[in-house]
Amino acid sequence: MAAPDHTRISDLPRDQQWRIGAAIFRYQQNGRYTVLLLKRATGSYTTGWWNTPTGPVRDTDETIDSAMRRIIFEQTGLGLQGCYNIYQVEPLSWGSEDQPMTKLNFVIHEESTEIVVIPRSEFFEYRWVEEECIDDLRIPVAMQDVIRAGFELRREGYV
Repeated sequence: MAAPDHTRISDLPRDQQWRIGAAIFRYQQNGRYTVLLLKRATGSYTTGWWNTPTGPVRDTDETIDSAMRRIIFEQTGLGLQGCYNIYQVEPLSWGSEDQPMTKLNFVIHEESTEIVVIPRSEFFEYRWVEEECIDDLRIPVAMQDVIRAGFELRREGYV
C-alpha cells in the first residue's frame, strides 16, 4: 500500500481505459468509524446499489492524484481540506483484450467536518456506514474488498 503517486495521466498506457475509486473514511461525533457510500440513481444494472466515489480518468486530468480529487469533489463536494491520509490498494482489472479497463483504488482517512453534497442526477442519497453494516447493503463485491481494506488499515494503526 502506498500513497498515490503523481503519475501523469499522459504517461499511462493508452491501450486501456482508466478509472478511479475512492473509499473515504471518517470518525463520526459518536466515535464510530465509518465509510462514505453513495446510492446510485443512474445506470441500468447499478441503480439502487451503494458504491464509493468512482469515475473515469480524463485526458484533462494532470495526474492520478488530481483525477482522484476531481472525482471525489464532483460526486461528494468534499475537497479534502482537513487532515487526511491516502493509501493506494489493489487495482481492479476487467474488460476484454480489445477494451481492457483498470480501476485504481484508494482508501482515504480524513478528519474534516466538511458536509457531503451529492449530485442528485447521479445519486439518490449518501450514508456514512459502519463496518458491521457493509454486508447488509448492495455493494459490488470488488468495492467491498476496498472498503474492508480501509477498515483493516484502521485496525493496523495506520489511522
